[in-house]
Formats: sequence, structure tokens, C-alpha cells
Amino acid sequence: MALEKKIPVAAGVGPTATGKTELGIRLCQRLGGEIVSCDSMQIYEGLPIGTAQPTPEELAAAPHHLIGFLPVEEPFSVSDYVEWAGTLLRDIHARGKLPILVGGTGLYARSLLRGFSFEENGRDEALRQRLFQEAQDQGIEPLYQRLQQLDPKAAEEIHPNNVKRVIRALEYIQLCGEPFSAQAERSKTVESPYQYVMLCLSYRDREALYQRIDRRVDLMLERGLLAEAEAFFQRCQGEEKIPTAAQAIGYKELFPYFRGEVSLEEAAENIKRESRRYAKRQITWFKREEQTEFLYVDDYPDCESLLEAALQVLARWDVWKGETAFEQ
Repeated sequence: MALEKKIPVAAGVGPTATGKTELGIRLCQRLGGEIVSCDSMQIYEGLPIGTAQPTPEELAAAPHHLIGFLPVEEPFSVSDYVEWAGTLLRDIHARGKLPILVGGTGLYARSLLRGFSFEENGRDEALRQRLFQEAQDQGIEPLYQRLQQLDPKAAEEIHPNNVKRVIRALEYIQLCGEPFSAQAERSKTVESPYQYVMLCLSYRDREALYQRIDRRVDLMLERGLLAEAEAFFQRCQGEEKIPTAAQAIGYKELFPYFRGEVSLEEAAENIKRESRRYAKRQITWFKREEQTEFLYVDDYPDCESLLEAALQVLARWDVWKGETAFEQ
């Protein structure tokens, strides 16, 4: 595919609480773009606080897509994301706007921007349900250990608490007789249809980032996370299959509080701890990614300076040619 025919995409990625949403909005306003979310939990409706969805004011400041549109009971895979987001990127580009990807789900960003293809073989609903039942009865740890034995490479890429991905990998291995990671390797042979760069926001001072995360959790609780999580908890009661969103940080730590197993203070500290751990994993993930440049927020005195640095990176990667507004 010729370079000039590739769709230009600016991607604002990185760990939680680094200001990705604000940067995305500023890029939209400067370049004439539209934001496509790249967050595996912000897709769900009814969970705006715990998933840190853009506020109504932020949503009004720039066009956003794939935010709060999916019922929590509905399944949504990586291949679903690539299909939905890919359609949006093409549509935004066709309308003369710059697609701007914003979020911290590395697997979504990688799969979409590299143009990965997904095979539909290796799927069996009955087997999947048996594995889900096993996870509910025994916990996810035995299944994850099984994945480590059968496909160490896939286990490195999948977080131990990601029940859906662990089960999908085991399902594929059992049905296809090959490692789940083999499918991912084959998908890499597809050339990306996008001219892109990932702008990864982070902090040189890791402690400053962790303090931002702690303050963000406190603010979520002040804004009503407890009530939102309790309503979600009640909704999950009696469900045969626990929704994927119940594994999101903020909800899975509060559910034990609603069951009377921990105090609210302990639950809040657990949210902060898990959020810091997640941020660390996100940084590690994006450091391994191709076509990624880190922008350290604490290197810049203000948001405007950070925006100018981001624009320079976009120009260097031929995503943006230096016009005030985006032109095809």
C-alpha cells in the first residue's frame, strides 16, 4: 500500500491519569479532528465514573466515539474493537477530519494501528462456558497457570486477572492444537493501513504519577463512585456470567466491600494500589511498541507547551503536515 494512501492517525496513549483526554481534545481543536476511544472499559454504558469516561464538558468540547455505548452484559472482543474503530477511522478521514485515538488499552491500540487480522476459527461456545464456570468455581489462577504451561508467550501478554482473554487463549489452544500466540504472529504480516504515531504520555517522576493516581481515585469517590459501583454490584447478582466490566479496577475492589469482607478504607487503598500497578504495566507495554514516542508531562511548563511538542512529533511522522487545520 502506497504511503500517501494510508489514513493518518494521531494516537494519544499511555498510563492512567496522565492527561490523555485533555491532549486529545486540544489536538482535535487545533487540527480539526475527532476522537475515537481506545479504552476497553470506557465502552460500557452506566459506568462513567469508575471507567473515567470523559465528562459532559469534555464530550462537548470535541466529537467522541466509542464512549459508553455498550451494555455491560454484551461481549466485546479485540476483533470487535478493530472492526468498529477501523470503520470510524475510515469515516472520519473520508469527511476530511483527522482521526485521533485516545486511551490506554495497549492491546486495542496495537491491534488496530498495526492492521492485525483476526481469525474466527478456534471458537466453541460450550467449551468457553465450561472454562468460565471453572474460573467462577476455582478462580482464574489455575487457568492462568495452565496458559503459562501451554503458551508462555501468550501468558506474558495477558494479565492474570483478564478472565476473558485467558479463557479465549485456552479455548483457541484446545480447539486448534497450536499456541494462541501463533495466531497473533500470523496477523502481524498484514501491512498497516494507517500512517500513525503513538504519543505516549508519562511522567519521569514516577512518584508524581502515583500521587496523581491517588488523587484521581479520591476524586472518583467524591463524585459518586461508591453509588455507581453498588448499583453495578446489585446488577451482577444472580448473573450466571459475570460481566467483563466487573473486572475493571474500581469495581472489583469495591465488590468485597459490598459483601462485608473489607472496610471502605481498605477498598479505596486497594483501588489506588491496583491503579498504580496498572499504570506501571501500561508504561512497560508502550515502551515495547513500535512507532511510539514518549512525551513526559513533567518536562513541560504548561499544556500549550505539551501540545506544541505533540504537534512536532505528528509532523515528524508525517501524520500532520503543519497546517493549522487538518487537510487530506
